[in-house]
Amino acid sequence: MGMHMIMPKHTKITLGGLSGTGKGTVAALLAKRLGFSCHSAGDFFREIARERGYDSVLALQEMIHKEGEEDTSVDEMVDARTRMFGASHDRFIVEGRLCAHMIPQAFNILLTCADELRFARIASREGIQLSVARAETEARERLYSNAYKKFYNIESYADPKHYDLVIDTSAILPDEIVERIIKALT
Repeated sequence: MGMHMIMPKHTKITLGGLSGTGKGTVAALLAKRLGFSCHSAGDFFREIARERGYDSVLALQEMIHKEGEEDTSVDEMVDARTRMFGASHDRFIVEGRLCAHMIPQAFNILLTCADELRFARIASREGIQLSVARAETEARERLYSNAYKKFYNIESYADPKHYDLVIDTSAILPDEIVERIIKALT
């Protein structure tokens, strides 16, 4: 494989999609191919958790959502950090559900995948049963959807209209997904 310099037309890239669509895998591979830095909204969340003295994101989330209280300050910090990062950095890939909304000036890619396959990927990644993966993922996605509607007025964060490129990852391997993205970028 000729490792000639790829000169992408866009040097700010976001990857969005539901859980199990391949965001993390594709982001890491694409960053390596392009020589870009690779980040996820989860990284910003973990940073904030550490800054606030929590040893895990879960501990922070439990604190935020205890007793049904909605403390949106952390989400707002993550969003602000994502926006700031997008404005002040270049040659990056950021992966996360709302990144396209936070960095609209980027080339925004949406990964989609058949639900059953997403749940199977999550089950194998986390070493849990398929039924558990399905139930937990569906519950989490309902939560996200409601929160995004409420706080951002975003009806569907995985709506293709918010993206420059949509790729269904159900039947293609990560390397091929990366090739398709590079083709679209050059």
